Amino acid sequence: MFSSCVSTMRIFAPMTSVKDEQVSWLRAVVAHTGLTATQLARRAKLAPSTIHRPLNEPDFASLLSARSIAAIAETAGLKPMEFPARARGMSEADAVPYEYGESENAIDNFDRAVRALCAGRNGRDAWVMKSHALDASGVLPGDVLIMDMNRQAKAQDIVCAQIYDWSRRRAETVFRIYDAPYLVTHSVRGMEKPVLVDNDNVAIKGVVENILRSRAP
Repeated sequence: MFSSCVSTMRIFAPMTSVKDEQVSWLRAVVAHTGLTATQLARRAKLAPSTIHRPLNEPDFASLLSARSIAAIAETAGLKPMEFPARARGMSEADAVPYEYGESENAIDNFDRAVRALCAGRNGRDAWVMKSHALDASGVLPGDVLIMDMNRQAKAQDIVCAQIYDWSRRRAETVFRIYDAPYLVTHSVRGMEKPVLVDNDNVAIKGVVENILRSRAP
């Protein structure tokens, strides 16, 4: 199977109060589920204003009740006040560099295929997908993505990108679909909020040209 890939990270400002924590959690849950605030409220069997008011009224002083938090979390498949994966930053890698066999005698046919696709080709790199960000596009955790840094990204390509957190001097490598000018996920687990490619905080590094899947469990 062959294709292209990219992914994303979310950065949230430091929490300053319980209310700020709850509002940031609500925004993360809405983005994680791909639902509108009204849809999320209805599925949680809550009045839409329960979610709309904290999100849209800066002067709204009330806090979410423990019952409301529990209902929203259950609807999203999370624990109460548990942030979705990567919502707080870069704690979970979207992909990691592929590790080759230690010696030519030890490598198997799959390893040879990865080497053949990268060897002698400037700017080609192999990564192992770790997340479900593109599972609806057929890219599963454990798949090896061959990324070409010399290829220009086009609409609907799977790309490799980096999202920078300048305050912490860190960057996360992600794999996403390029829906210009945004990076988007395509997962059966729900869509994350699109991320704008601005070449400052978010930059595309290459296009995934090949995807390999090992027969080994």
